[in-house]
Amino acid sequence: MSRIYAVLEKAGIEPVPGATVAPRGAYLELIRRLFQTAAAVAIVGTGSGQGAAGVCEGIAAELAASGNRVVVVPVDTLLRMNPVPVPGETAYAPGPAQNVWFWPAPSGAPIEFFKSRVPVGTHNWLDSLRLNFNSILLDCPAPETAPGSAEIAAMADSAVLAVVAGLTTKRQIRRDQSALRSGGVKLAGCILIERR
Repeated sequence: MSRIYAVLEKAGIEPVPGATVAPRGAYLELIRRLFQTAAAVAIVGTGSGQGAAGVCEGIAAELAASGNRVVVVPVDTLLRMNPVPVPGETAYAPGPAQNVWFWPAPSGAPIEFFKSRVPVGTHNWLDSLRLNFNSILLDCPAPETAPGSAEIAAMADSAVLAVVAGLTTKRQIRRDQSALRSGGVKLAGCILIERR
C-alpha cells in the first residue's frame, strides 16, 4: 500500500499531517487484505465522520477496475429509513466508475436500470446486495454522530476505521474502536487518510 494510505495496527496510531490525493492503486493492498474472503466491508468514519465517503469511492473504483460489480451504501441514508426496503431494479444510482452503483439512490439522482439476479422480496436488503454484487461497501458515519451505524457495520464481514491524519486524536480512535467492538463490529484495523 502507498505511504499516503496505510492500514494501521489497532494500537499506537500516530497521525501525521499531509496534503495529498490517493493515486491510482493506493487501495490495492487494503483490497487484497479485506476482499479475499469478504464481500461486505464497512468503512467507518471517526469523530465528525470525515473521510469515509472518499475512501469508499476510491476502493469502489479500484474494485470495479478489476471487473467487480460494486455497490456503495451510504449508511446515514439507511438510518433514516424505517423499514429498510429490499432494493428493486430501479433503486440504484450510477457511481463514479463503470460497474459501481449507489444504493439507496440519493433523491434527485438519475436512476439506472439494473437487472437484479434475484426476485424482489425474497431476502433482506443486505442478502439481496450480496447476491447482486461482488463487493459491498458500507459508508458508515462515526459511531458518536450516528449510534445506529455500528449496528449496520456489525452486519459486514469486516470493518475499517477511517482516520484523518492530523485531525483525529488517539483518544478519539480508541473511543471509536471501543464503541465498534462493543457493538459486535469485526474491526480489521484503521486506514490513515491524509488531508487535502
